[in-house]
Amino acid sequence: MLSKIQTWLQGKKTYLTALIGVLAALMAFADHQIDAVALAGAIWAAVQTCFIRAGIDNATAKQQDQNAQ
Repeated sequence: MLSKIQTWLQGKKTYLTALIGVLAALMAFADHQIDAVALAGAIWAAVQTCFIRAGIDNATAKQQDQNAQ
């Protein structure tokens, strides 16, 4: 059971963490703990994290393809 969960989580942990961060920021905004600027900043940070993760995956895949040739 645990191995199935670990397999499913491969490649998704960053995106799940970013989603949890956005949801927490939305909850803080709804509770008037942060303003719209802070909400936008939190969402932007989560989006950047996802783009960086995707860029690392792409760069790693390209490097592995070059090494295989």
